[in-house]
Amino acid sequence: MEKYSEVVGLPVICAETGKTAGTVKDVVFCPKSKEVKAFLLERKGFEIKNKAILLEDVLSLGRDALVVSDFKKAVYLDKIGEKGEVIGLKVYSRSGDDLGVVKDILFDYRTGTIEGVELSDGLLQDIVQGRKILPLFGKVEFSEENILVDGEASEEMDSTGGGLKNLLKWQRG
Repeated sequence: MEKYSEVVGLPVICAETGKTAGTVKDVVFCPKSKEVKAFLLERKGFEIKNKAILLEDVLSLGRDALVVSDFKKAVYLDKIGEKGEVIGLKVYSRSGDDLGVVKDILFDYRTGTIEGVELSDGLLQDIVQGRKILPLFGKVEFSEENILVDGEASEEMDSTGGGLKNLLKWQRG
């Protein structure tokens, strides 16, 4: 599983030529279908404004680079179709509990599926308890402002292991 924050900034390497085509500027999501559509490119010195590599043209995505079949297949962003933002959306349970705000996205680049989101309850909570990972399974609804999840998904929310609370526990143990 990949994290949005770890993919942005990776070099994009063309398998055909071995050259660097640019870097990943952003990941293009479609909240309605809950999937990754493409990777927006950035390249210094050349005009590739609003060019993106479609998910199906990605050969591999590793810790250090995104490898594409052919950079010539890059398309303009407006050709991708439906897209939207996920980071910054508020997340609520169906019972009306505010679970936090999306700060990062976990996805499977092979299928394009958004598997989960990393939530923040605010700076103080992030420092004390760390951020939580919310798996997106069951009935999940995305809108332009919010994500609504089933209670079972919120019960499966895991701490990322960060925060002072976990650090202090670890040092005592």
